[in-house]
Amino acid sequence: MNVKLVTLMIIIGACIQNLSFAQSKSQYELHADSLLKIGALDKIIPYLNKELKQNPKSESLLRLLGFYHLQNNNLVEGEKYYRNALLINAKCARCYLNIARIYGAKNNEKEATAYIDKAVMTDPKDALIISNRGKLKEQFGDKFGALADHNKAIEMEPGSAEYYTSRGAYNANNGYENLAITDFNKAISLSPEAYDAYFYRGGVFYSQNRTDEALNDINSAISLNDKQAYFYNGRGAIYGNLGQFDKALADYTQSIKLDARAISAYLNRAKVYYELENLDAACNDYQRARQILIGQKLNDSAELKTIDEAIADFCDESKPSFYYQRGIAFYNLKAFDKALIQYEKGLEKFPKNAMILSFKGNAYLALMNYKNAFENYSAALENKESIMAEIKKNSRFVNASEADILSYYNSSLASIYFGIAECQHYSEDFENALTSINKAILLAPNLKELNIETYYNRRGLIYLATQKNNLALNDFNKSIQIKQDYAIAYVNRAVARMSMVDGGKQSASRLSIKSPNLPANVGWVFDQKSSIKKSENEFLAALADCNKAVELDKNLAYSYYVRGWIKQILGQKDYCIDILTAKKMGLEIDDRMLKSCNQ
Repeated sequence: MNVKLVTLMIIIGACIQNLSFAQSKSQYELHADSLLKIGALDKIIPYLNKELKQNPKSESLLRLLGFYHLQNNNLVEGEKYYRNALLINAKCARCYLNIARIYGAKNNEKEATAYIDKAVMTDPKDALIISNRGKLKEQFGDKFGALADHNKAIEMEPGSAEYYTSRGAYNANNGYENLAITDFNKAISLSPEAYDAYFYRGGVFYSQNRTDEALNDINSAISLNDKQAYFYNGRGAIYGNLGQFDKALADYTQSIKLDARAISAYLNRAKVYYELENLDAACNDYQRARQILIGQKLNDSAELKTIDEAIADFCDESKPSFYYQRGIAFYNLKAFDKALIQYEKGLEKFPKNAMILSFKGNAYLALMNYKNAFENYSAALENKESIMAEIKKNSRFVNASEADILSYYNSSLASIYFGIAECQHYSEDFENALTSINKAILLAPNLKELNIETYYNRRGLIYLATQKNNLALNDFNKSIQIKQDYAIAYVNRAVARMSMVDGGKQSASRLSIKSPNLPANVGWVFDQKSSIKKSENEFLAALADCNKAVELDKNLAYSYYVRGWIKQILGQKDYCIDILTAKKMGLEIDDRMLKSCNQ
């Protein structure tokens, strides 16, 4: 999740976190503070409720109850107590302020503006009210008015770190990063314990790719105040972006522990669970976030739409996607047998669903069960009308054009034909494999997520298997043209180059594994040194392709294996290093090649 987005969400929440009372504290507030210091936040509201029963007309108690309900993100209860306080004291400016914040959290501009204006009219000398009016103005698009209010609050109380922090957040949200850092630095100089200033500055550092400094600042904020849920949410967002999912989960969970209504923490954790293929856990978090959003009556239709789309996609057992998304999750974890179980469950309910059938074909293909894979792909094509029906039912395509819908439909069909081509290729049915891959390429739209470079790579491999080396070379060139960092295509192009050299013949050596992107036969024998000398440029070009592949992917054993063969032909003495590296990486090397390396 983008840290700037997290910051924007926090600005609204932080309004509720600021002091909302007069400078002199009541006995109730002092007792609540003492409970807060020992980490007994859950005991504060019961204590205040008990006191309120004895003093039902206490404005201080009502305001405190409103404040702590807002601390818990309970907007409904918070508003109720502030309104009750206003019945006792109609000139409670901070009550109007906090009700304005509540409407701000609900994105209700009209009511938020009305109540913040009442707060200003009631106490125009309260810098906190002016500062928060600036936050609301920013939220609803009045950026110049917002800046004017932030400046005015600082002018009213130039020694307050809080108002520099607020203006710094404004500057950060609007792209004035250097000004933001200046404000945060000023806040920290005024108050070294200004934890919000550290947190927000960390967000700016992260947006500048200064990750270590960002984490240092957020860690400082947490060390100063470890009870702020959004600190952990913000740090979790950074860990999530860094792919450190265990740390991200721990931080999001701590954020939720501190604030059980922290919608953004639930959503962020759901996204991490989804990345980790834990769909059940992701669903639980999406559903909880939805409950909170509805329960709090927050007017955030975009957020609700995002949540509902996720729930519809993989959390609704009445839909085929519930099953094939879980199958995909197991497939991505390489738990192919578990993936098949999910697909079987789905087909019990939806026996003619082409999406489930095609993904089931993928699982069988990964298990090298080409017969069952082919049967499921074929069944998917027989029921291809269900693909279009499902696309049109999907909420993500509600506003899609007919062209976009057709493009997605064709990409689904192309993927099925691609799978069929693989099955036929591995079954050495090259003629039909070529027909199938041509259909796939013809159907495939120009979508990045379709990885069209793999289609040309597959056709190149089929051409290699039928010794149409020039056509293979053209396809590998096309594959590289589409994706210049596609390592496997460079190695396959090297194989095509070597296969075209005059005077050579295919070695009897054969790879012991079948891989989706590798030719079965790799290795060549040249009987005459003159042939090698004559074609040295072709050999060097093939070697350069292998070098590029190694540069792009140092864990691709196949590139070392092919490079070793080429080096051996060229008489380069270090060829065994590559051959043994490939063996160490898991390729089972031909015994004759190993013997030449004294193995």
